[in-house]
Amino acid sequence: MRTHINHVLSSCYCALRQIRSIMPSLPSHALNTLVTALIHSRLDYCNVVFAGLPACDIQRLQSVLNTAIPLVAGSSRRDHVTSLLRDRHWLPVKQRVEYKLCMMVRRCLYSDAPSYLADLITPSAAATVRPAASSSVAVPRTISSLGDWSFAAAGPRAWNKLPLLLRCVYFPATFKRQLKTFLYNHAFNSHC
Repeated sequence: MRTHINHVLSSCYCALRQIRSIMPSLPSHALNTLVTALIHSRLDYCNVVFAGLPACDIQRLQSVLNTAIPLVAGSSRRDHVTSLLRDRHWLPVKQRVEYKLCMMVRRCLYSDAPSYLADLITPSAAATVRPAASSSVAVPRTISSLGDWSFAAAGPRAWNKLPLLLRCVYFPATFKRQLKTFLYNHAFNSHC
């Protein structure tokens, strides 16, 4: 996984250097679009594979966001990035991974996911006994720490951490908005 992370970091930093070199000739909306596209295409694309990584590896990925946000915000590289991330409503990398995991689990539960993913997510056994627990999912036992990184284990763990009221939201757009708000509050209220 470290090889993959090194490749992601290398490509992101190369693109950020290129963007920084043309930055004086770009209008602010074009700069914002370029940096956002970079983050979505390189850092957010398939970021579920980062679930369960050690904090040191997540922090290495976070450094890309920490480098990109001053470009978009038009501030100095020395400014504190937490307030810049908060002002721009950008989730930290750890919460971005949790967001993607929870969205995938929700799609599996509502039959919007491919069958090879949906088959990995099963409602909790407690759902038949206690109706209030019907929105939790079973977390399978794993033999190794590598198994903990799999979608079958990491997805249910992330889903079950969500508040019950959030897990029960039916409409996808409402769920996305409330999930991002929850993760945003969780990320930045814990840093204060």
